[in-house]
Amino acid sequence: MNAPGPQPPQGSPKPPPQQPQPQPQQKAEPDKPQGAESAGAPEPEKADVIGGSAADPLGEAALPGAAAAASRVYRSTVSQHGSGTLVSSGSVGTMNFYGRQTTERVLAGPLPPDQLRRLRQVFTQPADYDDHLDQLTTGRLLVLFGQPGTGRAYTALSLLDRLTDGHVSRLDPRTDLDKLDDDQISEGHGYALEPGAALPDETGLDRLCQLLGRKDAYAVLLATPEPGDVLSRSARYHRAHTPAAQTAVLEGHLALELGGVGPDYERARATAIDPDVLAARGLEDLRPAEAAHFATLLARHTQGKLTHDELLDECRRFAENQAAEWFAGGGRSETPERLRDAAYRIAVAVLDGASLSAVAEAAEMLAWELAVTVDPEATPGRLLFSDGVDARLVSARAVAELGTELVGTEEVPVRTVRFGGDALAPAVLGHLWQHRHNARGPVLRWLAGLCEDTRPQVWVRAAVAAGRLCRLDLSHTVHELVQPMAQSERARRRLFAASVLDVALSSPEVGTAIRALVGSWARYGDQELRWTAGAVLGRGRATDTVRESLDLLGGIGVWEEGKLRAGAAVQVAHFAGAHPEARTLHRIRAWLSDERRPQQDLGLQSTVYLAGLPASDLWNRHEDLEDHGDWPLMLALAAVRPALAPELAGLLWTALQTPRSYEAAIETVSDWLRGCADQPWAGQLERFLPLLVHSHDDRNRLLSLIKGITEDPDQPLNEQQVRRLWGAVQGASTP
Repeated sequence: MNAPGPQPPQGSPKPPPQQPQPQPQQKAEPDKPQGAESAGAPEPEKADVIGGSAADPLGEAALPGAAAAASRVYRSTVSQHGSGTLVSSGSVGTMNFYGRQTTERVLAGPLPPDQLRRLRQVFTQPADYDDHLDQLTTGRLLVLFGQPGTGRAYTALSLLDRLTDGHVSRLDPRTDLDKLDDDQISEGHGYALEPGAALPDETGLDRLCQLLGRKDAYAVLLATPEPGDVLSRSARYHRAHTPAAQTAVLEGHLALELGGVGPDYERARATAIDPDVLAARGLEDLRPAEAAHFATLLARHTQGKLTHDELLDECRRFAENQAAEWFAGGGRSETPERLRDAAYRIAVAVLDGASLSAVAEAAEMLAWELAVTVDPEATPGRLLFSDGVDARLVSARAVAELGTELVGTEEVPVRTVRFGGDALAPAVLGHLWQHRHNARGPVLRWLAGLCEDTRPQVWVRAAVAAGRLCRLDLSHTVHELVQPMAQSERARRRLFAASVLDVALSSPEVGTAIRALVGSWARYGDQELRWTAGAVLGRGRATDTVRESLDLLGGIGVWEEGKLRAGAAVQVAHFAGAHPEARTLHRIRAWLSDERRPQQDLGLQSTVYLAGLPASDLWNRHEDLEDHGDWPLMLALAAVRPALAPELAGLLWTALQTPRSYEAAIETVSDWLRGCADQPWAGQLERFLPLLVHSHDDRNRLLSLIKGITEDPDQPLNEQQVRRLWGAVQGASTP
């Protein structure tokens, strides 16, 4: 039985007794481990050679830096959304923002005096109010375009009140404007209407304008712009509505609710900017209707009618009710236009923070899935010039910002998109999973399809979103999405499944079940399930103890004589980055000291990956390593845990002394030497190299390696760097 090689003298376990010590040779060779021939160790079979680099973690040829980009997207997305629950704080219904009436829309008839009085007391003029007033005064008719909840209805009523001295009526949405005649229009009245059907064309609006003129009347029609709609910018009667500032609306309603400006008013304003209240609200900018309701909540809290916890619960309903409004049922919700709106909002919820183009493309793919689910015989297409980015952003309450993303190893500028509030993404996903069961199928198929996108900003975010869905219905999501992907022959699909489970682990409701599932796969699964379990274990959160994780990873690594050795070993390195402590290194040393060949090979392979893996590739990097992202992991661990440096060097020294891992280990050290110039870890390398010297042969090997790299015509080291490295190795003490 061949042990991996001699052990270093830094207090590590001794080698098996039958392992001979290396014998000195006449000349140190940089490409041969000393003692490999003279000790009589057989040349390793090709299949037994320990590889120098991990199998592509993405399962395919990818751009340089793809693994680092994927792990960065994963860490930032998980930390951004945390472990907050997606479970609704209560039943989801339509929020009433208009006083204490039981319905939001009043049918045909004059505006009640109490509502008119309240309108005059609390209405805050938007910036374009005077322009709208001029249009209505001269043209009699105004078509006001804006999103529901932005205060357009109050603006319409206020405009009509100004021109008619309170003679304002609201028409039934079912009113057919093309059939309206003089008998249905009262002299000197103003009419507000949000048509239930499409607006009349220009000719129909001209006819309506003539009718109004004959009766000295006015009308404001409310409409929601479709993406790509340009009428609000160019048509004669159309104007775009800009919401009033939320601060002004809030203060006006607070003053009314609390009887004017005073101590209660100031306390309510202070509560409005309390960090806990803002976090619970989860929306950056409130629409006027929301600001009015927020003022009511603040006033009730100030008056002692709501406790602080009850206020927070009510604030959490803002995002929930927005999601409920977006995905309300009914015949119109199933039209291609509404399905495309829904798809865009879901895409923003899943890819929150990704590039604008990635979100738009993903939304079109989901719109297709939704459309063929609604009508399997349909052949959905795409809109070309009738779909505008700006209108999409407004309808989804999304914000476009300038950001960056990695392409290869370089960051490039890109426009990104996110919701205008942290609560909207979980609210959208939570509403779908809790209240729209038939939407689950197309959404899960779409998420699985996003895994095929090679861009980390897409497939990693999709995996994180699927992990949140697991928190809501673990059984369904695992059965329909996670397990099929965990059993895939493609590595990235299995990595997707592992990411889903790791995200869901943070949920107290399902975390225990997921840990049991991962443990079962690791012990009893087939090859793909064991590989997937190892990828979850490498993140460092799948078990309660370090020992249990390493036990399971060790079992995966030696399964069927090491069939999954490479996959398990790279996860051991990832685990060490998540748990930079001695117990992880001691386990690797125990494998190296084991008399069984599979355990030895797992220890050697883990050591090579520990030395060669960049810290930037870690999926769950320990907080102490955050400032060492570009470092080789072994050097980063030695820097943040100096007490572990001798143990780390001892592991690498053993790999350098063992024939079947020598080539990979020496190549890793060569990469360090070639790449250290002008790097922040160059000084750590100079301190680490002496720890690899325990004999004159060790010193000669490293000096020969430095000399060879110095003479490399393609990548020579600069003289100053050579002197420092040479001095570090020369100055190392030997027994």
